Amino acid sequence: MSIYELDISWAMTASERRYVQWELTASDEVSGVFLTARDDVLAVLFRGDRSGFDALARTLAAGSPSPRS
Repeated sequence: MSIYELDISWAMTASERRYVQWELTASDEVSGVFLTARDDVLAVLFRGDRSGFDALARTLAAGSPSPRS
């Protein structure tokens, strides 16, 4: 198990940030999600390797909820 930092600066709204945390905790590979001192970074306890984490991070950014008009 490893801890990786996830840049969530693309998640501008509180809703998007909640989405990211929810999606992470729903993953079987994630054992924990922790806030850091920086608002735009989460610490993620991940069971897989770095390439697996990077793939998960890409799906989160691609699947983020679209802003309402």
